Amino acid sequence: MSGEPAPADYRGRTWAALGIALLVAVLAVAWAGRVAEGRRSLAEADAAVARGDTFDAIMASRAAAEARCPTCTAPDEGYRRLEAIARDAEARGDDATAFAAWRAVRAALLATSAASTSSERRTRAEAAIARFGHRIDAAAVAAGSPPTVAAEEPRLAAALATRDVPSATAFAVVAAGALVFLYAAVRFVRGRTAAVADGVAAGAGAVFAAIGALFF
Repeated sequence: MSGEPAPADYRGRTWAALGIALLVAVLAVAWAGRVAEGRRSLAEADAAVARGDTFDAIMASRAAAEARCPTCTAPDEGYRRLEAIARDAEARGDDATAFAAWRAVRAALLATSAASTSSERRTRAEAAIARFGHRIDAAAVAAGSPPTVAAEEPRLAAALATRDVPSATAFAVVAAGALVFLYAAVRFVRGRTAAVADGVAAGAGAVFAAIGALFF
């Protein structure tokens, strides 16, 4: 019948469907790997705390905090462990360990930030970093070392608050390009014939997303 799609159209739609299925499979494997990574990092952090190795505990907790994915609970647990390490260190008068733990909190937040880098947790971490950085530098100056920017706590806090990840605009451009590409790809798969307009739209979306990525 003249209304039936041509064999070439069937092949194009089949390859497009296979490509989408492959993408879903890759995302599923990546998600499962991230969940396992978070759980493993939490176990390593607990083991490090049990043996009194605060350095390894901070590193493992930070890795857990960065294991971000949908429905993952490891990041929040990682942040809680880092903050607990910092509080315990401060109670012992160990400013260096508390400083390192709060820096790990901030680093993990910046590494996993999406559209915005400001949050209550980051504000708290940066205030603590400025406080402990000032204490450590003041002690070094008292011992004869030259002062650094950390000798002025407000100046250090202002430096920490500076935006140092891509802006929300860059993420919006990437997201818009990805949505255009996905919309055109779905139309191509569901359509009875391979429309040139859909192919052009998919290509334009991919280019738009790539341009956004260049501004990261």
